[in-house]
Amino acid sequence: MKKILVVLLFVVVGYNSAFANTVNINKYEKLKIFARVMAIIDNNYVDKVNNVKLIDNAIKGMVSSLDPHSSYMTKDEYKELKVVTTGKFGGLGIEITLKDGVLTVVAPIEDTPAYKAGLKSKDMIIKINGKSTLGMSLQDAVKILRGKPGTKVTLTILRKKQAKPFDVTITRAIIHVKSVKYKKIGNIGYLRIAQFQQGTTQEVKNALNKLKNIKGLVIDLRNNPGGLLQEAIGVSDLFVKQGVIVSIRGRNKDDTQYFYANDDGNEPTYPIVVLINSGTASAAEIVSGCLKDDKRAIIMGVRSFGKGSVQSIIPLSDGSALRLTTAKYYTPSGRSIQAIGIEPDVVVKQAKLTEEANTYTLREQDLAHHLIGPKSSKAEYSKQDIEKMLKNDYQLLRAVQLTKALVKAENIVCRKK
Repeated sequence: MKKILVVLLFVVVGYNSAFANTVNINKYEKLKIFARVMAIIDNNYVDKVNNVKLIDNAIKGMVSSLDPHSSYMTKDEYKELKVVTTGKFGGLGIEITLKDGVLTVVAPIEDTPAYKAGLKSKDMIIKINGKSTLGMSLQDAVKILRGKPGTKVTLTILRKKQAKPFDVTITRAIIHVKSVKYKKIGNIGYLRIAQFQQGTTQEVKNALNKLKNIKGLVIDLRNNPGGLLQEAIGVSDLFVKQGVIVSIRGRNKDDTQYFYANDDGNEPTYPIVVLINSGTASAAEIVSGCLKDDKRAIIMGVRSFGKGSVQSIIPLSDGSALRLTTAKYYTPSGRSIQAIGIEPDVVVKQAKLTEEANTYTLREQDLAHHLIGPKSSKAEYSKQDIEKMLKNDYQLLRAVQLTKALVKAENIVCRKK
């Protein structure tokens, strides 16, 4: 029996070793063919070629075949990336990706030229300044879209449910993104997070401190394209007492990272409703996924974008760099976000409300000699402003209504106790 086991072990080990050697031989054979093809092009192509550009393009093709988010950046492109992430630049204010080979809008960032021009999540950009984007890399598209503030760029958009493509001309501007906005809607707090950038967690803390005496909260993550992982973790930690916020899992099990909540003792206990839509992506999906799995919030809206992969920037010796997908995000329950997104607990599609024709109704205040009621306190936003905002945003209206219902239900339970 022992002899048989030894023989089997030898066969398996020998087979694995032979297989590995075959793979290596095939790899090196292919590299020889690559060098041979390059030499043939260099010597026989009809025009003289730039060998450096040829190799750069070959590497770009290899990396771009992996997934839409992995890419190779030349030295100049890597410098541009650093400008975008650390400085000011002229742009449109949209997050874009390649979806099925088509340049697609993830989300327009609030209060930017793209947002004001009416671009929407899932809009397909089929031309830029009349040039087809078919076969265009993400980096090349970004390079064309950015430019000197005040200059214009024309996008040809293909939008679902519209018969023909249409042109949108947008003026580039310095992109200043206000990450957090807030207001009170009666006794309900409204917190809008446009994207997760440096300082977002502190801005949310400040907003919560100023939204005093609220009974419930609506967190609006619609059209939030994501941003910094640490800020998404920090914001989640403001509402969750314990447990996993998100995990990052790579190819090897040893590479798995877990990020946990810290119980600071001051997490709010009021009901929370989180609004999401198809433009909610990446870091915004981490927050909504965390609050959903922890049962800390009810998620309302439509399914999110589904961008749940992690890209690492790897600088190379010649000043170029590799942006490589190295891991995927998982929610606390272990569900992958990638290409699936976050499913809302309550599905509410955006809609327009139409008012019925006004009819005169007699009220107490219309009666002669009616008793005067107490004066209402002055609000930060007028009643008319709030009504207008809710009238124009059906999803927000439903979120506020649900939050108010949860507050009432909580009060009833407390009284019974």
